[in-house]
Amino acid sequence: MAKWTLEYLLSTTPSDLENLVAHLFKQMRYRASVTQYSRDGGVDIELSLEHFGISHRWLVQVKRYADAVGVKEVREYSSLRYRDNVDGVIIVTTSSFTKEAEGEAAEHNVKLIGGALLVEMLNHYCLNTQTQLPSAASTPELPDKKNSAIDGAILKRGENILSSESVVIDRDRLTMIVTNKNIFFKKGTGGMLSNKSEIFRRIGTNEIIGVHAETKHIFLLTGAKNIEIINIQPKNRERVLELLGRLRADYLKGEYLLRLAQVGVKFLILTNKRLAIINMHDGSREEINVKGIIGSQIVKGGMFKKAKLIVSESGDDFRKREIEVDNAVAWQKAIGDAVRVS
Repeated sequence: MAKWTLEYLLSTTPSDLENLVAHLFKQMRYRASVTQYSRDGGVDIELSLEHFGISHRWLVQVKRYADAVGVKEVREYSSLRYRDNVDGVIIVTTSSFTKEAEGEAAEHNVKLIGGALLVEMLNHYCLNTQTQLPSAASTPELPDKKNSAIDGAILKRGENILSSESVVIDRDRLTMIVTNKNIFFKKGTGGMLSNKSEIFRRIGTNEIIGVHAETKHIFLLTGAKNIEIINIQPKNRERVLELLGRLRADYLKGEYLLRLAQVGVKFLILTNKRLAIINMHDGSREEINVKGIIGSQIVKGGMFKKAKLIVSESGDDFRKREIEVDNAVAWQKAIGDAVRVS
């Protein structure tokens, strides 16, 4: 029987990892129940142990991370111990914990299980019981690196998988795989009765311009010459936003999003380098270099018309462009701020 490895744990989905950790605690004689996915209020697994009338209840948070868990996460989940009849909190991760996080955990009775310890526990309690595992963790043999979550893709040196999430883009159901250096999109290619899949798109973190979240959609902006808007409908919206937020420090080094609005079929996009109007219906676009903007003014709309923003642009020829916006005052200020720091 193959041993559990960190590579395998990182290739699982978040829900499968929760099921696996719950199974581990069951093997340790705990009662373990996985909470309803994405509606758990910060709790992934509830544990209880009862012996001779003495009972204990613990809440478990499972994090499938490649980077170390910091003090912010430990402080956030330590508050769970104040719930009724809770004896303590356990944080389980596939990575490790910073020294600050370990100190915070010690102060608040939070138990930490890092990736190395988790693998050791699995190989001690679950080595010969993989066939009993629920969901994707039920396979009797563990896959090696060739069967990782990114079949067909070669990861760069120092590149680690952060998560794999289900999304819909243009009505296609895809797997969005996020690493610390890239975003991969994978789709099935083998038909209804086949599990074959392939990587068809890679976006480097240095290509990302920004992220804009709506109620059901996340707009990912990318591109160097022309801005591309990728409309993502994620199964787990908060998780995808969290992952994209972890890439923010990298993409803020270049061009980055300042403001975005959708007016009808048009997107109005302001970055630190340009003001773009993109028509999603016919693909047409206009762009103004922020450094070329010399002024703006607001023209109030009528009873049934939106206000318009007049943007003056210098260059070979002096130009004025009319832009229809929902909040002309906010856009005028944002454009002015962008021009001043350009």
